[in-house]
Amino acid sequence: MKQSTTSSTVRCSLLPPQLYFIRKATACLHSFIPICADSIAVGMVIVMSPTGIEIPKSLQMKQIINIPHILETGRRPKGGATFSGMPSVGAENVKRLGQFDFSSNKYIPEDFAAKQKTGRITGYELLLYKDGGKPGTFIPHFSMFGEGFPYKEFFINEHVFKLDFFDRGKNEFAYLYMQTDYVNRWLANNGGKAAIPGINQHDVNAIWIYDLEHPQVKCFCEWVQPLFKTIFCNCYENMQLARLRDTLLPKLMSGEIDVSNLQF
Repeated sequence: MKQSTTSSTVRCSLLPPQLYFIRKATACLHSFIPICADSIAVGMVIVMSPTGIEIPKSLQMKQIINIPHILETGRRPKGGATFSGMPSVGAENVKRLGQFDFSSNKYIPEDFAAKQKTGRITGYELLLYKDGGKPGTFIPHFSMFGEGFPYKEFFINEHVFKLDFFDRGKNEFAYLYMQTDYVNRWLANNGGKAAIPGINQHDVNAIWIYDLEHPQVKCFCEWVQPLFKTIFCNCYENMQLARLRDTLLPKLMSGEIDVSNLQF
């Protein structure tokens, strides 16, 4: 039985093999995101001309407050999170695109969630780290989820901003734009002034961003969508494969499932 269990454990460490491949592929896609932010989405949205690279003269900038959008937070009930119900995501999981720590899972009661008018996330909304950290220091973080990862639907708490421009491509463009030095310095400077570091709606609404209705921006939005979708689909498949591994591993180690006679 020991030999069978050892054999099963070794095989389970390779089960399923595509888990490793998907993680590596997703890491490669993640590495491409800063390149997009540094070259195209920052400005910018550029076109080639006979004289070189130029920013279209028609490409204007607007403050977020002058662009149709939703900017809101969620909340949790008095007494805090629960151990079951509707997932409630806090600032600890606003790190970067598609990154989520399931060990920090928290929930709000289903009946409480049903009454909430703000903070609902269904996919491709831009999430901003709202407050927290050491006094005098605010480090901006942004994230986005989608394609059922980490959940098909969840809520955010009071420490996260949801920014939604009512269009998946525009939200993706905004995510990339938020990586720029200008936005990071603006939010870091404003967020670090309070005793408890954090940003408010005014800080976000005051950000200048390229006109989301400009044809070049729309073209970029269409181009970048498959990149985001692939990352989220990979994250979702990784999640499912990890759950399969974690379900089977204890059974294989205990000998409850014997795969020693299977041919691989």
